[in-house]
Amino acid sequence: MTDGSRTFTTTETSFAVVHAIENADGATFSELKSQLQLSKSTLYYHLTTLEKLGYVVKERGVYQLGLRFLSHAQHAKNKEPAFDVVRSKARDLADRIPEEISFATEENGRLVVVYHNIGGSAMTDFKIGQYLHMHVTASGKMLLAEKPEERVDEIIDRWGLPKFTENTITDRDALKAELELVRERGYAINDEEQREGLRSVGAKITKPNGYVLGGLAVDGATYRMTDEQIEEQTVEQLFDTIAEIEAELD
Repeated sequence: MTDGSRTFTTTETSFAVVHAIENADGATFSELKSQLQLSKSTLYYHLTTLEKLGYVVKERGVYQLGLRFLSHAQHAKNKEPAFDVVRSKARDLADRIPEEISFATEENGRLVVVYHNIGGSAMTDFKIGQYLHMHVTASGKMLLAEKPEERVDEIIDRWGLPKFTENTITDRDALKAELELVRERGYAINDEEQREGLRSVGAKITKPNGYVLGGLAVDGATYRMTDEQIEEQTVEQLFDTIAEIEAELD
């Protein structure tokens, strides 16, 4: 059993194998052994167990993730019916503007991507289910701004403020000052803080009971997402879509 800080090493290893296979889009035994630096017997044990349970399949010497994961993904996807409303309206927005649209929510102090549509560009490499640090994304900063300072400190203590670009906010006090600005204007901006050449604008989606469902963001190239574009068009488009979403939420 765990005591809140300890975990099962075998469980962590099995998930490390799963993640390695996913990130490589399939890998041979030798490739996994080299990447994970596990002994042959340890890697064989985990692969055999995962294969027996249907989470991994072996095709022509290459290990791939099994379809068993689909049932878990479907269960997670359907746990919040409101996500379907968000996806529908986000697709409509993506059809109207030449930018990427993403929707993400917070889970255990990180941002998890629930929906992503590349629209007319492909500036990000977001994947559904991908976890991101909150301090480098527009939606993440928006959601952090909704939390009490004690919770923000807990998230920083756990995940840190790693640097991704020269614009990344890596100082705790500077981030808190940024979050205060987010609260004042009602939306957040990612100004090349996660990836050079990418700017994003994000705002929260709130259910009728006051629960913050997540953040909807518009992501695009810096030469298109100028301050003028953001202030005169993007923010309005974003808020209009969020209003449509919130009008349909129970």
